Amino acid sequence: MKAFSDLTNQERKILVLVAKGRRNAKIALELCISTRTVENHLYHIFDKLGVSSRTEAAIYAIHTGLLAAPEMSGNSHDTE
Repeated sequence: MKAFSDLTNQERKILVLVAKGRRNAKIALELCISTRTVENHLYHIFDKLGVSSRTEAAIYAIHTGLLAAPEMSGNSHDTE
């Protein structure tokens, strides 16, 4: 895996939102970008981090301290 420092600020924001369980459309709305742009950023995030899924990217975010591990409260998915 490569370093978190290889990511742009926008890629870091997207990684945090992915790790929080946000879907591409929700990320696009929150960041005022298109879903296609989110997809492009995810492609680059996966490539830079050497991961192949959203789950691996989320685990990376937690392991690097970018995001705290979620509390297990019974509702761990994005309901918005």
